[in-house]
Amino acid sequence: MRHEFPPSMMSRREALRTSALMALGATLLRDAFAQGEFAGKPVRVIVPFTPGSGSDTAARFFGERAGKLLGASFVVENKPGGNGLITISAVKGAAADGYTVLLGNISLMVVNPVMLKDISYDSVNDFVPVAGLYRGPAVYAVSPGSPISSLEDLIARSKQETVSVGTYSQGYQLGAAYLASLSGAKFQDIPYKGQAPLMSDLMGDQVQAALLDWGGAVSSIKAGKIRPLAITSVERHHAVPALRTVRECGYPEYDHYSWVGFFVKKGTPEAMRQTLAQAVEKIKQTEEARRFADESLGGELMLQTPAEVTAQIQQQIQRFKTIARQAGMAQV
Repeated sequence: MRHEFPPSMMSRREALRTSALMALGATLLRDAFAQGEFAGKPVRVIVPFTPGSGSDTAARFFGERAGKLLGASFVVENKPGGNGLITISAVKGAAADGYTVLLGNISLMVVNPVMLKDISYDSVNDFVPVAGLYRGPAVYAVSPGSPISSLEDLIARSKQETVSVGTYSQGYQLGAAYLASLSGAKFQDIPYKGQAPLMSDLMGDQVQAALLDWGGAVSSIKAGKIRPLAITSVERHHAVPALRTVRECGYPEYDHYSWVGFFVKKGTPEAMRQTLAQAVEKIKQTEEARRFADESLGGELMLQTPAEVTAQIQQQIQRFKTIARQAGMAQV
């Protein structure tokens, strides 16, 4: 665990030494980047979402700071639509030279391979992780006046009567199906095109429950507009510390996160991938990055190594393929 010490606890000599080491690290990274022939040519970061989305914001935050560290220009290109296939096509069609970076997420790397038939890419074999950026949990919620008082109550009711659970992406649909597979619950999925209309219907009791993005729901939770039942993270969230996790409600293996990371096309020179990975890891060690993930996105930094990101993708694909088939959702 990394600890931050107040200036009063550090000697002047230690502070100067730390500053010198940080400056040396930045210089070495800039030199390595130049030796990798990145300098003077912009790095394209291809994002499968519209400007202003959380994933787009993360791409710009890390891209801008990596550019400053490495003396390069990072240019975000938004290519939304087509379940991310437009973005995938752009990255696959580019040279594997390190100048094109994919902002991959759980939808592109896990959900599409499970839910779409005959997709034109293999998320594990066509791309290589540079670094995970951040991940955010979801929350099961109901309206303030709902008779459903807890996650246990939601599951018990669903075994006696049809309980509608709204979701606004296939990732969250799979997340709800995962809980159903563990608990024996029978949820009726109600798909929405976005979280805003889903939350509006939830507040108006047009849908009985919902699985929502935590970052987008926490302000409404604090304002009492919706009532949370359980958060899908491994541990409780500091913003609402009394809210239990799904694991604490009796399902110790359950967690569900949305996540994003930087990837490059397979065949990219390893030295270039490593240089970019080192820059991103340096950024993630800062308090600024921690606050950004927490306060701006409602999540946390991804601390997994690139190899662990690959293993996570493989595990999630296998998990959700099984769940999707059991629920009659799979297209593959």
